[in-house]
Amino acid sequence: MSSELVQKLQNLDLFRGLAVDDIDGLMAHVTTVTVAAGNPVFEAGAEERALYFLLDGTVEIELIVPFVTEVILDELAPISVFGESSFFHGTAHSVTARALTEVTVARLERSDYDRLLEASSLAACRLGANAAEILAAKLQRTDAWIVETMQTEEAHRVRQKFWDFRQELGHRFDRPEGGGFSSGAGWRT
Repeated sequence: MSSELVQKLQNLDLFRGLAVDDIDGLMAHVTTVTVAAGNPVFEAGAEERALYFLLDGTVEIELIVPFVTEVILDELAPISVFGESSFFHGTAHSVTARALTEVTVARLERSDYDRLLEASSLAACRLGANAAEILAAKLQRTDAWIVETMQTEEAHRVRQKFWDFRQELGHRFDRPEGGGFSSGAGWRT
């Protein structure tokens, strides 16, 4: 792998604290793959364990929500990393990574990473520690999103229940003379 490319990879959070030689040593264990535009790099449900480094092109990460829709979670530019969830946790991919343009990715197989760990590779250990930090931050952002969504949904549910209750009493929110609650004035008689 070219030294220029390795220096670019050094900017990834995943490689924080690693010297260029350490990254070059890790990259000696990757295979480079080219994927045509429109084709998947991997698909949801696939049970492969590999970490991908996007070297060239654009990749879209899409989540299929059964019976609902397809959600685009991210669009990745060169010098990005993806596939870490299934790489570090042996489950099927939950998303599809699709090439929007022709892409070149470097693919690190989990079995190669395990061999590096068995050989006491400090670079492999640092990569794992950095990945844990990155994944923990993603989990915290997800937790915050869940709380915000639940609060929004609960507020909507309470407003709807209050609306239904007022309708049962024969009062309407859009008729101030009908009495009841007005957002600007409080309770009226």
